[in-house]
Amino acid sequence: MIIEGGYAIFGIGCAGGLLAELLHWWNLRESPQLPAYSKNPFYWGVTAAMILAGGLIAWIYFGARAEAIIAVHVGVSTPLILQKLVTSVPDTKGSKNIIVTPAPTVRRFFTW
Repeated sequence: MIIEGGYAIFGIGCAGGLLAELLHWWNLRESPQLPAYSKNPFYWGVTAAMILAGGLIAWIYFGARAEAIIAVHVGVSTPLILQKLVTSVPDTKGSKNIIVTPAPTVRRFFTW
């Protein structure tokens, strides 16, 4: 089915973003942290931003005409890609600003 109109594409993309967020909630259903998540306004703001990001990227990607299922796919994939990018940032542990120079070895020489 072909959808025409920028608002329609945005809405379908938002529906895809909503599906991704529903999947997120489904995965949290047995989490012991669920009550803390459900009462935090910041979390709901991030949830709304993810849904809107799905619509925005679908609109940017397609403009005013697209296949409905493809627009939904873009809407679903946007929050999932953003979530993956955020969780892939390495978490540095330990003290900051302390430089420890490891002993030189041949193996370290070939490690980039």
